[in-house]
Amino acid sequence: MTLLMRKLTLCFLAVFAVCSNAELPRYDDGARWAFISEADSKHIAVVDTFKYQLADRLELKAVPTELVVSDVQDVLVYIDGVSNKVFSYDLITHTHSEMALERVPHSIVFHSDGAQLAVASQDRIDIIKPLKQEYVASIEGIKSPFSMNFDNGGYNLYITEAKTGNTLIYRNHDGQQTHIQLGEGNVSALTLSPDARLALVSDHSTNSVFVWDLFNEAPYKSYPMTAKPWRPYVSSDSEHMIFVDDNGLAQIVNTWSGETVNNFQFKQAPKSIRTGWLETIGIVESEKSLNIFELTKANKATSLALKHPLNEVVVVSDSKTLFATQQNSSDLFIYDIRQNKLLPAINTGLKQPQHIVMGITNTICH
Repeated sequence: MTLLMRKLTLCFLAVFAVCSNAELPRYDDGARWAFISEADSKHIAVVDTFKYQLADRLELKAVPTELVVSDVQDVLVYIDGVSNKVFSYDLITHTHSEMALERVPHSIVFHSDGAQLAVASQDRIDIIKPLKQEYVASIEGIKSPFSMNFDNGGYNLYITEAKTGNTLIYRNHDGQQTHIQLGEGNVSALTLSPDARLALVSDHSTNSVFVWDLFNEAPYKSYPMTAKPWRPYVSSDSEHMIFVDDNGLAQIVNTWSGETVNNFQFKQAPKSIRTGWLETIGIVESEKSLNIFELTKANKATSLALKHPLNEVVVVSDSKTLFATQQNSSDLFIYDIRQNKLLPAINTGLKQPQHIVMGITNTICH
C-alpha cells in the first residue's frame, strides 16, 4: 500500500468513526428517558416517556441490583451486589467503565451535583466520582443496615441506622459530623422534605411517624398510627406529609401547621407512596390496587385494580404520568394522573422488568 493510499484509508476511517459516533442516540434528557432493568440479565430497555414508546435496548457489563442516573453528567451507574465495583455506562458515548472499591456495595445515591456518588457497603460509605473514577472520602463508624440521603441542595448527607434511629449528618464540603436521634429504634429509611426542613422516619417500635425539625434542631412531632407505618412521603413542594400504615389508614398532614388535613381508609397495606399532578394528587400502591386521592379535598378515593403487582414506580418530573414495572409481565404500566385513567402499556421486550430509573422524577424526598 502506497503512502498516499494509507493516508486516504486513515482519513476515511476517521470520517467514518465521526459519522458513526454522530449517529449514536443521546440519552441526555433526564426528564424524558426511563431505563428499565431485567431481573436476571444485563439488558436494559430504554423508554421514551414523551412519546410513550420503546426506544432502545442496551447491554450492561453486569446484572444490576441497583442503578441510578445522573442527569448532569448523563451517566447510568449501577452495582451488582456481588463484586466490589461500581459500574458506569455513558449515555452519550455508550462506553462502559468501572471503579473498584474495598468492599461490595449494596446501595448507591447521587449527590445533587450529579458527579459525586455515595456508595454504601457494610458499616461504611465511600463517596466517589464515578465518571472520573475519583475517590473523595469515606465515612465509617456507622452500623448496617442504614439508609442514606443527600438533601436537595447537596449540602449534607444523612445516614440513619435502621436498628437504632441514630442519624449521622455528614457535611459534604468539610466532612464535619453531627448526630440526631430519630425515633426509638427499628426505623424505616429516612425521608427528607425537599426544602431540607424536616427529617422523617416510621418508628416500627412504637407504630408512629417521627418528625425532626432540622431548622430548629429539635423534634417536631410524633404521629401515632394504628399499625406498622410505611416509609413516610413528602410532596415535592414540601407542603404535605403522607403517612400510611399496614391497616391501610392514610393521613395527610400539613408540614407547616403539623395538623392532619385529610385521611383515608384503604383495604390493603401500602407498597409505595407518590404524589402527582402539581402536588394535588396522592397515590398509594398496594398489592392489588392503586389508590388515587386528592390531598386536601374530602372526595372519595379512586381504586384502580391491578392485573399484576407492581415492582417499582416512578412519577415523571412534570407530575402528569406514573410509570411502573410489573411482576410476571413484560409490559410497562402507565397511568395518567392528570386525567385519572390507565394508558396503553409499553412492551419492554424484557422477560421480567425490575428496576425503573430516570435522571429527574417528581420524587425528591427519597
